[in-house]
Amino acid sequence: MRDPEPAPRLSALRRSEIGRVTLYAVTGAVTHGAPLEEPPAPDGRRREPPYLFATPIRGGLRYIQHGRSERIGDGEYVLLSQKAFFELEIDGGGEALVAHIPAADLKGRIASVEDHAGRRFAPNERMSRLLVDLLRGVDEEFADGRPPNPEALATEIVGFVALTLGAEDRSSVIDVRNGRYQLRRRIFDFIEINLGDQNLSPKRIAASSRISLSYLYSLFNDDDTTVGQFVQTKRLQRAYEILVADVAGRRTVSEVAYEVGFKNVSHFSRSFSRHFRIAPRDARVASRLCGERPRRSLAEGPIASALWRPERAVAAAHS
Repeated sequence: MRDPEPAPRLSALRRSEIGRVTLYAVTGAVTHGAPLEEPPAPDGRRREPPYLFATPIRGGLRYIQHGRSERIGDGEYVLLSQKAFFELEIDGGGEALVAHIPAADLKGRIASVEDHAGRRFAPNERMSRLLVDLLRGVDEEFADGRPPNPEALATEIVGFVALTLGAEDRSSVIDVRNGRYQLRRRIFDFIEINLGDQNLSPKRIAASSRISLSYLYSLFNDDDTTVGQFVQTKRLQRAYEILVADVAGRRTVSEVAYEVGFKNVSHFSRSFSRHFRIAPRDARVASRLCGERPRRSLAEGPIASALWRPERAVAAAHS
């Protein structure tokens, strides 16, 4: 009996480091036999593996996830979750862009991200093409070097991905959770608008949508988080965006902390350092120096290793 042929793998043609977002130009195929889970961070907290945002730039690609299989072409995309089995195959001679999007960034911007994995909902064609064009432009301009302010650009990319996912047509799927999803989106929008209010509380958030506190808490349990944790994460993300965009240092750390709704600067600094593993005062410096760091090989890092070598996924996740 002949041994089975080895499964084809993705081959990286180019790699662009855009802050916390990594963009690969790839060809070939990859198959995951098991979900991935990233090992704990130095502080002991377990991080989720990044989402994969894939779009063909020459030819097409086929994917499988959550029981759905489809071939997509020019101007289309698919969001893949590395927490579940998936297959990704690029047409022979074709090429695709695959972006690693941090899970925490997407979950801080859009309700029920997992619902969008595997093209469950019909995409908005205009938004899709705008986003695909953005990623193509980033690949063309920065494949050989990093942008001057990579974290700020990463923020724009993540924000545009979230905006595009949010524009998908959920009505194309009959789902009893649609009403719950729409309610979560309204609550997320209310929090976003009032993020700078230091007195923003679960009680006020619940009252804005005329629901009970217990129901509000259950809505956030869908993403295994709490209202307080979500609000703090959003505030930290907003602060990070302000700091990395303010390269000249026109605003102090204290001013940024109060602007995003923190009452205590020391608490803000500790929370920021735990979340991003860098002090607020160093965020601007790290953003300026990011372009000077040497590139890492594709084999480095548990998620990269698992993506390019699927048979090592489980070992990588627990190394």
